[in-house]
Amino acid sequence: MALAAALMLSVAVHRLPAQAPNPSGTNPQGTAKKQDPPRVTATDSIVVGAHLTPEEVEDGKINDVYQPLYHWKQATDCPKIVELCETKIIPMAENSKFEETKNKFLFLANRDVAGCEMKAGQYEKAEQRYLKLLDLSSKWPGKSDSDYPQLYSSIGSARIMQGHWKEAEAALEQAIRIFDEQIENALHSDSEFLRNEHSKHLNMSEAHSRNLLATAYFWDGRKTEAMETLEKAYQEALRSSATPEMIRQIIENGRTAARLMGDGAAQEKWEARTAPQVNSQQP
Repeated sequence: MALAAALMLSVAVHRLPAQAPNPSGTNPQGTAKKQDPPRVTATDSIVVGAHLTPEEVEDGKINDVYQPLYHWKQATDCPKIVELCETKIIPMAENSKFEETKNKFLFLANRDVAGCEMKAGQYEKAEQRYLKLLDLSSKWPGKSDSDYPQLYSSIGSARIMQGHWKEAEAALEQAIRIFDEQIENALHSDSEFLRNEHSKHLNMSEAHSRNLLATAYFWDGRKTEAMETLEKAYQEALRSSATPEMIRQIIENGRTAARLMGDGAAQEKWEARTAPQVNSQQP
């Protein structure tokens, strides 16, 4: 029974939703970023093409090759995703003459492959690729982007799935430190969007990292810290724009941990909690 519950905790971690890569910038929440040029396609006229720089033309060509991934990610078609990334997008990016185009598509393609490696249970390979992505992210999209702490969260997730608790804790604690800094900056921004929507998205990502960290703490024997971290994850998820599924996963982790600890009061508290309901009538 304990083993089954342990697996439930870890699997809940792995099911958490991943962000969808975005060639126009990986931070959909609103961090300022250089505006990408219009995409160039085969149907564009010579007149339009003449107004674009060589870097914009090359960026557009690789972006055109990248476009099918949007559909394949929706269907989670990892064989096609990996093949396109490894045979076309990554080689095209590596051969780019322009550093920003090169770094952008190397980052996006490697992140897509890492997600598929996680799905396939190739956790060690995924961890190594996420570590490589940390270096790439310093060049694009930059350390101020919300993807930067998210990479530490992904590293922590890969390490949890390998049972490397302390190494996972180190990565996830770093993710939370960076999210704290980014949330603080967003809350003191002159932009209303950054203070509101963006800060909520950052809080949601931080709640996700806390949920992962609580799992690592729990199986590392740090039960009290695990329960405290789960409580913070739950409260932060409620304050943010966290999905009902994420909140349900946090609650399930709280219930499982409390049950394994034999803590009656904690069990009662977590059993009484419910996630918001999804309106099935919504489009």
